[in-house]
Amino acid sequence: MTESVRSVAMDVDLSALRHNLAVVRELSGDREVIASIKANAYGFGAVGVSRALVDAGVRKLWTGNVDEAIALRDAGIDAEILLFGGIEPQQVADVLRHDFQPTIFDEVGLDMLAEAGMAAGRRVPVWVKVDAGLGRFGVALGGAADFVEQVALRDGIDLRGVYSHLPFGSADGANWARERSARFNAVIDELGARGVAIPTTQLWGSSGVLAGLPDASSAVCVGHALFGLSPLEAGVGVHSELRPLIRSLSAPILQVGGSGVEGGGYGAGGNGLAATLGIGLADGIAKAKHGEAEVIIGGRRVPVRGFTLEYLMVDASDAASAEPFDAALIIGTAGDASVTLDDWAKWTGVSPLEVMMALSDRMPVRYVDG
Repeated sequence: MTESVRSVAMDVDLSALRHNLAVVRELSGDREVIASIKANAYGFGAVGVSRALVDAGVRKLWTGNVDEAIALRDAGIDAEILLFGGIEPQQVADVLRHDFQPTIFDEVGLDMLAEAGMAAGRRVPVWVKVDAGLGRFGVALGGAADFVEQVALRDGIDLRGVYSHLPFGSADGANWARERSARFNAVIDELGARGVAIPTTQLWGSSGVLAGLPDASSAVCVGHALFGLSPLEAGVGVHSELRPLIRSLSAPILQVGGSGVEGGGYGAGGNGLAATLGIGLADGIAKAKHGEAEVIIGGRRVPVRGFTLEYLMVDASDAASAEPFDAALIIGTAGDASVTLDDWAKWTGVSPLEVMMALSDRMPVRYVDG
């Protein structure tokens, strides 16, 4: 986003990112950690996060589309950039120009990239996605070994790896993923028996790593866990060792006082001291559906009474010392008062990741360290 003159900002803690990377590395043993920074690094800012990860020794970044990948190159990031999903014909030139590593899963993609590689007098680095059961992209298990062998032998193509994705959140999901992983591993074993060299194999993401599932692959690809977001239910896998990346999300108090917090058509209303904050739905702050959302003013949690496009109306009766242009914490800690990403997930009825992804690109991100 362009530089903002609003005093709304989200402070992201890069030391927490490095801590979470260290946790993932410890859990992954000697496997390479590939960082998933798709969707603007899960809302934390792909460029800033990628720089920190590369500085910490991450060599491969996996992103969701070509536009995001180009933005990383334009920012001077020279790590290997892998592309989830398929690419379109008009994107091939950029893939070659920036040395991206796209995913293929059918002969359409294989032919398109092989022809481009031969025309350019080079081999295009590619990864093959195997659909081990999720149903989102990938060559079917039954034909995977034949297809990967075809890719490995194709002129104009440089096979860099074979991967799959088996996300889950529950103990039952872990059992499903364990069974499907055996089928993926059987494909890799079959390719080994045929003498097909695969530089990198990757199966588990955050779910498998945090749940400690057995892994025969040479790499893991992790997103959630790097950002302090566990996809697992309570009681499944590792949670407590991860640290949240959001140090704070703050917004200014624009007015204190007025005619009371009636709320009108925008919220529940109330009779206390009104305060209006300079942040709203357009910034990705969702309306509470379960219980009453709260923010922190003057070291105290106070209830949100109304949500509008640009503003939140709160009852500041318990923070009577609040003055215009003081900062209110939408997420953060002040003294004994704390509001977390998990709190907003509970109030809005979605996951913490969905709360993050709802934050709009109007939200400036500031990186802090330590």
